[in-house]
Amino acid sequence: MASISLCMIAKNEEGFIAQAIESVAPLISQIVLVDTGSTDRTVEIASSLGAEVYHVPWRDDFSVPRNVSLQHARGDWILVLDADEVIAREDLASFGKLTADSHRCIEFLQRHYSNDHRLSNFHPCEGEFPKLERKYAGYFESNCVRLFPNHFGLHFRGKVHELVEHSIRDLGIHRVERTEIRIHHYGHTPEVKASKNKGSIYTPLGQAKTKESPRDWKNFFELGVEYNNNGRHLESVDAFIESTLLNPNYVSTWINLGYVQCELARFEDAISSLTRAIKLDPRADEAYCNLGVVYMRTQNYAQAERSFRAAIGINPRYVNAYCNLGTCLALM
Repeated sequence: MASISLCMIAKNEEGFIAQAIESVAPLISQIVLVDTGSTDRTVEIASSLGAEVYHVPWRDDFSVPRNVSLQHARGDWILVLDADEVIAREDLASFGKLTADSHRCIEFLQRHYSNDHRLSNFHPCEGEFPKLERKYAGYFESNCVRLFPNHFGLHFRGKVHELVEHSIRDLGIHRVERTEIRIHHYGHTPEVKASKNKGSIYTPLGQAKTKESPRDWKNFFELGVEYNNNGRHLESVDAFIESTLLNPNYVSTWINLGYVQCELARFEDAISSLTRAIKLDPRADEAYCNLGVVYMRTQNYAQAERSFRAAIGINPRYVNAYCNLGTCLALM
């Protein structure tokens, strides 16, 4: 099998980093860790597991240490993991096939664990990975490129929510193939977010990102999400509206905008935004669920029931829609 370098960045991750490294140890020929100022045992633990540790001062830009880690990689392929992520041992055997073709990048399915069933696209845990699901009620998923040939010369871009996807497009790499292998992520739980003080770090970086690239709709979408996560709803609405002006066809922006407008009791605006989302994607289950919440808060229970049932009809595993439907029926 081709050689693989594991590239990581970390700061104060002593509670997670060992499990991340050990989860992929049988695959890895080199471990590169770029530390941005740990004051705990992160460096000691990583070093004991064979990591080459490089120290880079924090510069308010996550892509800087990411790219330093790539510069030190010597393997044929590069695998990027965060310290609070793991890959299931039973999935490691598939990497031989993934790395057999060095003219493509590999996109993984990232599974973010949480106990908050209100999260977008929340799915209940069903015992598929009993050891990795741990105590969590469920998860939501996203896609990201985390495995790619070293010879491509990819680099990360973005002060926050940094990705190699921009570099892939710039270099004209056309082959990005998806694997069903999951990256299991534990950093979205409230206790982990609070311990890492993510809100105070991510929000100013997101603001800077929109100033650097004011025509990029996704930057405003990400900033709107950060504002919403920190209860800054008025600023969240402004960011989402700016995102829709730059790209009026991204369904999730309209869904998130409608949600925040509902939180601000701007119910007519919320109905308009969520209806726009449904027109763009008639199978947008979350838009129907959020629309049901708007109708329920305005005491239009019949419309709310129809909306929740529509969401469930599209996604029979939609936990939050069932919870809201139960509340709605109790109020009727």
